[in-house]
Amino acid sequence: MVRALFMKDVRLVKKNLLIMLVMIIGMPVFLNWRLDAQIDVGAVPLLMIVNILGLILFGNICTEEEKYPGGEVILLCAPCSKKILVAVRYLIMTLFFLLCTAGYEAVCLIMNRNVLHVWQIMQALSVYILLMGIFIPVVYKVGVVKVQYLLSGTVVVVGFFSSMFTNSAFYNSMTDFLYRNQNMAVAGFGVFCIVFLLASYMISSKIYERKECV
Repeated sequence: MVRALFMKDVRLVKKNLLIMLVMIIGMPVFLNWRLDAQIDVGAVPLLMIVNILGLILFGNICTEEEKYPGGEVILLCAPCSKKILVAVRYLIMTLFFLLCTAGYEAVCLIMNRNVLHVWQIMQALSVYILLMGIFIPVVYKVGVVKVQYLLSGTVVVVGFFSSMFTNSAFYNSMTDFLYRNQNMAVAGFGVFCIVFLLASYMISSKIYERKECV
C-alpha cells in the first residue's frame, strides 16, 4: 500500500519529473560555476536547492491531486489508515531531500569542490523540515489553492534571503561556531528535525483524520 501511494504521487508529477531531475543537477552545477572556488558558503547552496525545489514539488503534487474530482474521497476510502496516507507524504518529501543532497554532493565531487560535512547537511535539513512541517498541515487544513501564492512567495524569499544571509556577519560567526562544535551541531539539528517532524506529522494526522468520505 505504501508503495502504491508513493507511486501515485510520482505519477501525479511525472510530466514535470524530467524537468525536476534536470534542475536537481543543473542548479548545483550553475551555483558552483558562479561561485569562486575559494569562497566557502557552506550549506547555503544546498539549502536553496532543496527548499526551492521541495516547495515547487510539494505544490505540484497537491495541485495535481486537487485537479481530479473525487480524488480525495477515493484516498479517504482507501483500505489503509489516514495516518499512513499522511506518513507517505512526509516520506516522499524526505526522500526528495535525500535525492537533492545526493545530486549536490555528486556535482561537488565532479567539479572538484568541497563536499558538505554532516552538520551542514543537517543544517539544510532543519530549514527544509521547518518549511515542509509548516506547509503540509496548512495545505491539509485549507487546501493548496488558498496557499499557492504563499508557496510561490516563499520560493522567492528563500532564494533572496539565502543569498543575502551568506554575506552577513551573523552567518559567518554562526558557521564558525558550528564548525568548531560539529558533534553538538549534528545532535542539535538532529533533535530539532525529529521533534519538529513528529509534531508536524501529528498535527497533519489530526487534521486529516477529521476529513470525511463525503
